[in-house]
Amino acid sequence: MTWALLLLLLLADCGGSAPDAGAPPTDVMLRRQMHAGQLAFELERNEEAAAQYRTALNRAQARDDADAIGDTGYNLAVAELRANAPDKALADARATRIELERRGAKPFPDGDAVARATFLRGLIADDRGDEAGLATAADALTRAKTPPFDADSAELSARLALLRSDPSRARQQAARAAELRQTTLDYRGLARALAIEGAAAERTGNKIAAADLFLRAGRSAAAQGDKGSARAWLRRATYLAAGQPVGRAAADLLRGLNQDDYRLRPCSRRKRTLRRPQPDRRPRLGPHR
Repeated sequence: MTWALLLLLLLADCGGSAPDAGAPPTDVMLRRQMHAGQLAFELERNEEAAAQYRTALNRAQARDDADAIGDTGYNLAVAELRANAPDKALADARATRIELERRGAKPFPDGDAVARATFLRGLIADDRGDEAGLATAADALTRAKTPPFDADSAELSARLALLRSDPSRARQQAARAAELRQTTLDYRGLARALAIEGAAAERTGNKIAAADLFLRAGRSAAAQGDKGSARAWLRRATYLAAGQPVGRAAADLLRGLNQDDYRLRPCSRRKRTLRRPQPDRRPRLGPHR
């Protein structure tokens, strides 16, 4: 038996097959980077996922591959949103959309990628105060059947209702989004939905309910290490329910965050140096002898 025949038998036994000589070569590095980003995202290591997707995007740009640029660009934006970097997420989503439109590329054959892109477009529209754009994105996501995208749909609907001065519907949709975020273990999205619900309650004039929702949003954000959002929401709760139990609870939690930062702040005291005592050169006030 020749070595070549033995190798073919081993491959067949392992379920492998000889590579197709006519198939185009695969960019293994890009595939590995995308897989690493997906794995980190599934493990809720959102900052790591964003870093991997950023590296993959650079690789896709080196290939000048429009499909790969679109896929990695929107995955990067989703990871950044989960990592509580909404400004970066919106900027990267916008840049990817402009790139694809300029090149006349079809955005995504993958339904999940289309849904993610639609959600990000809705956030961009809300950030701009673009009611029509937000409505288009919210309407497109109403057909979502899986819980993560159903939660995205509910969040965009809540944002749209707030923009249209309909706080009752906004609160209803935000509560639904929060429940779905909890089910899918998307706790950053959960905190965001609670804050939207709090804003809606505030619009209806129910300050205590609004403060409670902002407290819960801030507590969730603080537990995840997102101190910036936590402080903003806890301050709102403290303001809305000053002197009330919920307001005091928010103030206590806010005070704890500030104390933690103070304890972690590096000491900036200057090092003291010992100096030799200098002779007293002050003029004598007594009579000279």
